[in-house]
Parts: sequence; structure tokens; C-alpha cells
Amino acid sequence: MIRNTIVFVILCCLASLYALPPQIYDVCLVQRRDGSKYIDISYGLSDPENNPCTISMSISADNGETFTIIPHLSYVSGDIGAGIMPGPNKQILWRAGSETMPLDGNQFRVKLKADDATLPEAPPNFIEMPGRPFIMGRTIGTGDEDDYPAHLVTLSPYAICKYETTQSEWQAIMGSNPAYGYGVGPNFPVYNVSWYSILKYCNLKSISENLDPVYSINGSTNPQTWGTVPTSSNVAWKSAICNLTANGYRLPTEAEWEYAARGGTNYPDYVYSGSNVLNTVGWYVGNNTPYGVKAVGTKAPNHLGIHDMSGNLWEYCWDWFTPYPAEDQVNPLGGPTGIHRIARGGYWLNQADVCQVHHRSGYWDYTGSYWMGFRLAKSLNY
Repeated sequence: MIRNTIVFVILCCLASLYALPPQIYDVCLVQRRDGSKYIDISYGLSDPENNPCTISMSISADNGETFTIIPHLSYVSGDIGAGIMPGPNKQILWRAGSETMPLDGNQFRVKLKADDATLPEAPPNFIEMPGRPFIMGRTIGTGDEDDYPAHLVTLSPYAICKYETTQSEWQAIMGSNPAYGYGVGPNFPVYNVSWYSILKYCNLKSISENLDPVYSINGSTNPQTWGTVPTSSNVAWKSAICNLTANGYRLPTEAEWEYAARGGTNYPDYVYSGSNVLNTVGWYVGNNTPYGVKAVGTKAPNHLGIHDMSGNLWEYCWDWFTPYPAEDQVNPLGGPTGIHRIARGGYWLNQADVCQVHHRSGYWDYTGSYWMGFRLAKSLNY
């Protein structure tokens, strides 16, 4: 466990452009001596405009060289997270003894960060994901060469839907339901949709809600000018541009998908999304009788409330399927070109190893399948 009663704390403050940053002061961190392995953190918070702040915490195991350990959200409470008002005597309780990571030694350092930027509210059924570093790629479990190397990724804030896009949601925008033969119903996830057709769906849904469309093809964000969705490889559609600063709906990037599947943390480092027992959180060949997709949200979510990220349907991401880099990344978008688009999560006829949170696969962008679906994401940094 963390040694020494007082642990060195690094402070970091962020603010909107041209505004004075918030300040964290009078920080004290004390490990309880009752054997509980609880850590009490007290601090004061000031902000020139008295704005509510988002307080986050990260941990270094190498004397402050890197801060790659994020406490499990279930094990921290008190004045942490969004909506913390400025003032003295703020308190955080970290139940460090519940963490699955080893915390013995004297090389540990803790960093608090205050950010007074105001983010747009996520739509209903979307989970807000704070911008934090995490380790992407295979860290435990089995894997293929494509799942390596594990590397540090930092993401900007975004939101992701807690459910796969349903057949009723697709039909409401596109006018028809392409799903047949492997589970049909309003709350079943939509399948037989191509990556191309998903771009059209995202922009049409954005326009219907007076949001800025994310995707452009041949310089236009209006799907009415794109023509019929191609059913074979198409240069213009392959070259679609993604504007991550737009506030409309989009596919998650591969990194955003994995971060959400992991529940926003590497600790505990679950093999599947929310559990080491796939039967608890996902539909796969071992529990899917009769065969076919199942209604969204019928298996347990991960601890952030996100369902079906292991099993049920493969989920398209934005990125091309390309090898991982070895270096750290910020908001990665994958390679500039490729053959297949990233698919993640596995589906109802896969073995358990394919449904691991780090497992990577890919599929054609111009054709759908009974095993391919998707979920929506939305930028929150605009």
C-alpha cells in the first residue's frame, strides 16, 4: 500500500482560453492507520469566475514521471468529478485498498486536476466520458498480434450511447429496417448496415436535431447530395472527412470505443466490458439460444452503465484497421487509409476470446452483415 502518511500531490489546473485558471490549494493527503487502507484527501478550490469545476485524480507509480493510473470510479467519492463548486475544505475519500492494482512502495504520487471548462450536456441515453489517459491494447487475457503493443492514449471529452443503435432508431431516420432473419424488433440492435450507410444515418440524425453534421463527402455535409449509398467500394465515400469539432452524431473512434468498453479505467482490468465473466455482460455462442441478436440492454452494463460492448453485434468504428503504434497518442484516428474499417466487441456467434475488450477486427465499409452493428458517439469539446 502507499507508504508514508503524507503523499506528494501535484496540482494541475485548466481553464477556457483567455480566462484565469482555477486553483487547487492547501492539499493534504493522509492514509488512515486503522487498517482500512483508505486515503483522505483534502484541498481548497478557487476560480476567478466562481464556476463549477471538474476535479480528476491520477496516480504515478514511478515517482511522478508518468501518471497513467486512474482510480476506479467506484472507489473514489466526495468532492471529485463534475460540478464541484469553489471553496475551502473539499474532501475526497479514496478506498485504495479496493483497487486491484498493487499499491505498495514509496514511488507513488497523486495528481489532482481542476478544469472549469463547461461541456455541453450529453443527450439522453448517452454517457459522458471525461478526457483521461488509459492503456489501450492487450494488457491481460489472450490476444492476436494486432492487439499489441499496449500503449498510452489520452482522449478529449466525448459522449457515447449506452446502447447499440436499435432497429426502431434506424427506421425513424432512414425509413426502413434492413434487419431480417436473426432477430427483429424495435429494441433489437440494427444490423445489415454498411459503414457507408451509417455515415448517412449519422448526418441525417444530426440534421433532424438541428446539430452540425460531422461527415462530409465531396465537400458536402448534406446526405441528400451524396447520391445512393454505394454497395461496392467507392473512392468518394472511402475519403469521407470526419469533423470531430462538430456537435452532431458520429461513430466512435477505436480508442473511444475501447475506453468506453473498459469503463474509463484500466483498474480493474476486466477481460470483457464490465466483468471477467462474459455470461454476465454479453451475448455470445456460449449462451445465445436461440441464435440471433438480443434486445439491447438485457445483459448487465459495465460500471459506467454501458451495455453490450462484449458480444451481441460487432460494432463499427471510424478508423481504418491499421497496426498500433508503439508511442503514446492523443485522440488517435487510425491510419490514413486501409482495406477494412475497425470492428470491435464480437457478436452472438463468436467464442468468448473474440469478445475481449482489447480484441480487434475489421470489416468492409461498403457492405453490411448480420453480425455488424454500431453505436453512436458525440464530441463534447466544441
